[in-house]
Amino acid sequence: MDRFVNVAVPLPMRKLFTYRASSDHAVERGSRVIVPFGNKFYTGIVVELDVPPHPDAKPIAEVLDEQKPAIPPVLLDLTRWIADYYLCSWGEALAAALPRPLAPQSVVRVRIRRMPSEQEQRAMERRAPKRARLLTLLASHRSPVTIAHVERQLEAESITAQLEALEQAGYIELLTSIEGAQSPPVERAVQLSDELASSAQAFQRVLEELERRAPKQAQALVAIAQHTTEVRAPLRWKDAQRLASDGVLRALVARGYLVQSMIERSSHPEPPVESLAPEHNERELPLTDEQTHAVERIRQALEDGKPKTFLLHGVTGSGKTLVYIHAIATALEQGRTALVLVPEISLTPQLIDRFHRAFGEGVIAFHSRMSATERYTAWRAIRNGDARVVLGPRSALFAPLERVGIIIVDEEHDPSYKQESPAPRYHGRDAAVVRAHLEHAVAVLGSATPSLESMYNAGTGRYHLLELARRADGALLPTIRLVHVIEERKRGAMHGRFSRILLEAIIERVAKREGVILLHNRRGFAPRLECPECGYVPHCSTCSVALTYHKRTNQLRCHYCGRSYPVPDHCPQCGNPTLEAIGAGTQRIEDELDALLKQNGVSAVIARVDSDSTSPKGSLRKLLHDFASGRSDIIIGTQMIAKGLDIGRVTLVGVINADMQLYVPDFRAAERTFQLLTQVAGRAGRRSDRPGEVIIQTAHPDHTAIRCAAMYRYDLFYNDELQERREAHYPPFSRVVLVEFSGTDAALVEQHAQAFAHYMPRGIEAITPLGPARPSIERLESKYRRIVLVKGDRQLDPNGVELRRALLTAWSAYTQRYASSSVRVTIDVDTQSSL
Repeated sequence: MDRFVNVAVPLPMRKLFTYRASSDHAVERGSRVIVPFGNKFYTGIVVELDVPPHPDAKPIAEVLDEQKPAIPPVLLDLTRWIADYYLCSWGEALAAALPRPLAPQSVVRVRIRRMPSEQEQRAMERRAPKRARLLTLLASHRSPVTIAHVERQLEAESITAQLEALEQAGYIELLTSIEGAQSPPVERAVQLSDELASSAQAFQRVLEELERRAPKQAQALVAIAQHTTEVRAPLRWKDAQRLASDGVLRALVARGYLVQSMIERSSHPEPPVESLAPEHNERELPLTDEQTHAVERIRQALEDGKPKTFLLHGVTGSGKTLVYIHAIATALEQGRTALVLVPEISLTPQLIDRFHRAFGEGVIAFHSRMSATERYTAWRAIRNGDARVVLGPRSALFAPLERVGIIIVDEEHDPSYKQESPAPRYHGRDAAVVRAHLEHAVAVLGSATPSLESMYNAGTGRYHLLELARRADGALLPTIRLVHVIEERKRGAMHGRFSRILLEAIIERVAKREGVILLHNRRGFAPRLECPECGYVPHCSTCSVALTYHKRTNQLRCHYCGRSYPVPDHCPQCGNPTLEAIGAGTQRIEDELDALLKQNGVSAVIARVDSDSTSPKGSLRKLLHDFASGRSDIIIGTQMIAKGLDIGRVTLVGVINADMQLYVPDFRAAERTFQLLTQVAGRAGRRSDRPGEVIIQTAHPDHTAIRCAAMYRYDLFYNDELQERREAHYPPFSRVVLVEFSGTDAALVEQHAQAFAHYMPRGIEAITPLGPARPSIERLESKYRRIVLVKGDRQLDPNGVELRRALLTAWSAYTQRYASSSVRVTIDVDTQSSL
């Protein structure tokens, strides 16, 4: 008898859809199913079983999980919470929990059936030029092409109307197929033939013959027989090559003594050749009194088996990672698993190496820089129970780990934990706390510079505060010197963007073969080019931002949409033959420093660490290993180098410009400046025998954020900033929701934003709508933008129920009258975006 189930489909619709499952389909909650929706097919997730029959329910096309559902119950509950809190569909939240290879989708391709006659072509060019252009483009392709490809070629948002008209006229044909499914990756393996495996006499007879004629083959056969007997599984060809040469193995196969087969590739990655972990096992290191106290508090919570959240506030170098390792060991001893989140992938190499050294196999990295096959393999290993510790950025929150005992969020303050786009726009830290609660697990949020929200939660008793006030191993915090660049420039003591004080300190460290880290939080060569005659600045054609100059590739690049442009050989406005590079990015800082060192007779190897230099796979690990081993002397980088690096030879940290994000239009600007300076300062002097120094160049040495960072006074900064937030009614005293409207027609976008603001309920004391307003960047990727900001009072509306109700009320009224494909609306709850 057929069953009816509700399926969450990965579309932005806040409802479930009922489908019919035949008696042959063994579906469970959390199972992936392919379902028809309109004229397409999607991978949906079964979320409710045995619902009331629906007369129009379509049948499920295919069940992808016949044995074990892809989404375990805890992740069903977590994604439901994410959908409710962040105002997205349950299907969108579930889609975030599935790697792309696990979600095959419908792909529509188009091909030409017949070309129009010359008369038809001319008539079409007059009456429907878009249709004519589309048909001409399709004629240039011999095989069917995807609609997405055609839209990119035509630079069009949607060509649905043109496709429908051409299909009805018989010019084209639309082809639908389901693509994207991936099978487990396999590799070649080898084992004894059935005859030799089942008969000791036959094996001995063959072995005696080989010992006379081919002793190397005899040795290989014995080794492979021992493996297959002990492990009772084929031996990977890659491993067999360590026992014998390819020629020997092929000869044994040719004689029928060995049999080749294909087996599922091992889920455990090969250990890196160049490890970034210390040589010793950190689990054997003694703990300080503060670390011991923290570990004991976490251990007790794990033994109690009740959900609890700790905020681990430890100065840089205080050994928070060692606390994590001991806490994870406790969870593993209880037969539970551990999930470790880091803010970005750049922190993964060193941590994963340290955890491999501490826990051996069973530690799996899970992140978006992995290839589709690697990510799929890691996901399967986790789902099959092969992983004990999973580490990765915010998306690893959805790893299908079972029996989770502890969830660690390292550098919990980092804005990278907030998903900006696409939906769900969740905060990884906050969702991790919710998952820990659902798992009856312990959550540990660690940082040297906790977010104001987390410290406020600790102050109100929602989190339990643990503090590490001193560095481990007797190391001291580095001394911090502020250099007032305006005064230094007046004295003639600036060499380009380097003060004499910083330059001399760099030269001294290079001479001692000590490591130097320089922070400059802007990539590229220069933020913009400018004509010295008329002031012309090249801008992106689709975004209202100046283009960044990249000298290495001689390109202008938009850091918002990613488009690249050639550098003009003259000013297109006045014809002036030169454009000047204004400001500096990491490339220019690298060039300037290299020239200054050579002028002083110093030879140094400089490495640059930013998203441009670390995009090739494995490049970041190599850069860090070269620096840690002394093969490079200086690292210049963006905020990627400010967190998590524990390299003992670093004795100097320099900040080229501490003011870069101090005055951006964002209420978190001061907090982020304080956090960045404190974090990068902590990279220096992490060994007791190598004291560190930090030199911060700034034009605003008296700013609270910079002064407090220089004094290591988190408490002073927290109290000052908290008072300002209270007066301005910003988090942690409110929730801030950003509703963005975007489209190619500026007037239409404004109209829609005004309509939504009009529909926001009035007279609710806990809710304050603001706007519409123009954001600081008014146009992105050819789309004009308007924003409505909505604040919700946390004291009057502790759980945000009233806030979400008001937003959904406005959304419902707005969509009934104004919903249009021409204007896109996004709702970002607890936004971290600059306005």
